[in-house]
Amino acid sequence: MKAWVLGGVAAMGLTAGSAMAEGPSVAADIAPVQSLVAQVMQGVGAPELLIPQGVSPHGYTMRPSEAQALQAADVVFWIGPMLTPGLDESFETLAPEAVKVALAEVEGMTHLAFREMAGFDADEDHIETKTDSNMGENDHDHEDDGHDDHDDHDDHGHDDHEDHADHEEHDDHGHDHAGGMDPHVWLDPENGRAMLAAIADTLAEVDPANAETYRANAEAARADLAGLITQVRAGLEPVQGKAFVVFHDAYHYFENRFGLTGAGALLKSDASAPSAARLREIEHIMQDRGVVCVFSEPQFNDKIIRTIAGDARIAELDPIGVTQEVGPGLYGAVLGQMGDAFRQCLGE
Repeated sequence: MKAWVLGGVAAMGLTAGSAMAEGPSVAADIAPVQSLVAQVMQGVGAPELLIPQGVSPHGYTMRPSEAQALQAADVVFWIGPMLTPGLDESFETLAPEAVKVALAEVEGMTHLAFREMAGFDADEDHIETKTDSNMGENDHDHEDDGHDDHDDHDDHGHDDHEDHADHEEHDDHGHDHAGGMDPHVWLDPENGRAMLAAIADTLAEVDPANAETYRANAEAARADLAGLITQVRAGLEPVQGKAFVVFHDAYHYFENRFGLTGAGALLKSDASAPSAARLREIEHIMQDRGVVCVFSEPQFNDKIIRTIAGDARIAELDPIGVTQEVGPGLYGAVLGQMGDAFRQCLGE
């Protein structure tokens, strides 16, 4: 599968040759959100990234440069308090007048519940799909994409929350997942398309002088994402039904969209260290389900994975783009490389 870059030539071509009015100051919480906003703003400006790659969104203390970027922002796009709870207080003190958009809550989003046990079971997926009113179309076929043909859904209660000290190095996913909605919404590219529409609508309202550019850029980016969805789905069809284990349960949305069969996660949804009982359970799941691949993440030590992998292959997933260059191309690169990683590891 070729590397996929969104927000490139197509979007730039829409704004080339015309002078743009100066746009608003915009900030975004995490790199995938910054990438989506950057695609919509091409030709007008570039959003600031508030939380550096590889740093935990939960409890993050801003450095002076990031606090300054937030203080200067006219508009802030973020996933929402379930992913970056610390931003709430920062908004109140640094950007009380800024327009703030929690993208997890915009129209057209698919919402999935947490899977909090070690093993994932089917038929326990809680889904909320909002009506898509963005850009005058309804193209989110959420109920038809992988809800009934894979065993990857579980929203049972949390276990073993005490053992957290050993994973202070887990810089990407320290947020509290105790019940409720899984905030990793950006890993469903249809959610990405809904977010692009909401970003364009917000910027067009705040900055009407550049409204046409925002909407044109968003339409081009949404079309690119539709192509990426088709490409990733075709690549993953041959490996549907093959069971795998992930290091941290961040991939529910991606699995759901493309019909993949997650069997379990080593870490609980808050990324705290697994108990001995949980590790034993994962080992049993791997044997019972015939797990062929175990996935690590670039910001985590994979020693524990190598300990329990056995004959299963080990590969890497990068849900937040730690290894990618920040900018318009990051979002598509994250999803494209994730598709490649699943296809290659499960298909070998």
